[in-house]
Parts: sequence; C-alpha cells; structure tokens
Amino acid sequence: MKKIIVFLLLLISFLLLLINLKTGNAISVYTAEEIKLENTSKNMVSAIVLDYRMLDTFFEVLVFTLAITGVSYYLKKLPEVKDFEFEKESGIVEIITPILFQLLALLAFYAVVTGHVGTGGGFSAGVILGTALLGVTFVKPIEDIERVFKKSKIEKYKYLTPLIIVIYGMLGKIWGGEFFCNFPILGNYGHLFSGGSAIFLNFLIGIEVFAGTWTILYKFIKHRGML
Repeated sequence: MKKIIVFLLLLISFLLLLINLKTGNAISVYTAEEIKLENTSKNMVSAIVLDYRMLDTFFEVLVFTLAITGVSYYLKKLPEVKDFEFEKESGIVEIITPILFQLLALLAFYAVVTGHVGTGGGFSAGVILGTALLGVTFVKPIEDIERVFKKSKIEKYKYLTPLIIVIYGMLGKIWGGEFFCNFPILGNYGHLFSGGSAIFLNFLIGIEVFAGTWTILYKFIKHRGML
C-alpha cells in the first residue's frame, strides 16, 4: 500500500510539473508592495513560500517525505534492541521534561497559527514539536514510546499530507484558474486571519515535518546501539 501511495505521489507531482512548466523570463514582476496588497500576509517569506512559490514548497515537502520513507525502510533491516535497560533520569529532569514538552507544543502551535504575520511557519513548528518529543524519550521507557507511536499511527500522516496538498492545488484551479492558487478569501493585511490559506498550509506542513521527525527519532530509538 505504501509503495502505491509513493508511486501515485510521484506520478501526480510529475504531471503537475509538466502542466505548470513555463519557459521565459524567470525574474519576478511583483514588487514587495504588490505582494503585500495581493496576498495580505505580513510575513513576506510566508507569502512567497505559500502562494507565489507554492509549487516549489510542495516539492520540498515531497522530497522530505521520500527521504523519511527511505530512511525508515533501510532502518527496518537493522536488528531491534532487545531487553534494553532503561535508566531513569534525575527527579528534576522527570519533572521538568513534561512541562517543557507542553510549553514547546504551545510554541509550535503559535508558530503555525502566526507564521504568516510573524516569524515561524509549518517547517519550524514541526521541528519544535519533534524536538519536544525527543525530550520525552529521556524520561519514558521505549515500550511506552512504541505504544504511543503505533496507537497514534503518526507514521501514516507523512503520506497523507502531500496528497492533501495536491488536492488543495487542484482546487486552486477551480477558484483561481491555476494550480495552487491561493484561497480567494484573503483577509486584511497584518491580521491573524489573512494570507488566504496560509494557516491551513502551515498546519499541513507542520504535521508533515513533525510526523517525519518523530518517525526518524522512533526508528533510531528502536535500533539504538546498532548504528
């Protein structure tokens, strides 16, 4: 099933590239003021990455997904650690780690929601949340981590997110006449609900990066001492 999903992602990506491939002058005709008025995102980088260069962003997400898939596949061939003796950290670390995890989770959420009006975005939010979970591994036995990993089925999210982004790109053809066209309801410049689909896309990218980061961390924990 995973191979079919990866093949479909590659096929759709290739077709999208062919459809949107244009030749000619690659210099942007937009000025900073025009981008601000048209996109309404206060963060100019967010406006470019999630709107004007969204096709590039999609391929970045796709490359990240394929990289995570490849690493996961080859790590599965390594023997798993059996009867690993979990050493408890000090009481201070055990108390502080869950608190830090909650604070970092809130910071990741803030980065997703406000990435288009300030610093942040989906990529940084995913890394922050993945790092927060890495801290949890210091105070939790591997059995508990494995139970959460399998129950949440988070590994499957990294395949689902690119498909949702592709569907979003196709919907842009409906409401804007072009693939990956920004959502028409843009909002007011500088406001939280501005930038069209910026929050939605940051959320998807954040999930993708978090799922990929956590998958790699989990694989390394499962095969610790074998690398």
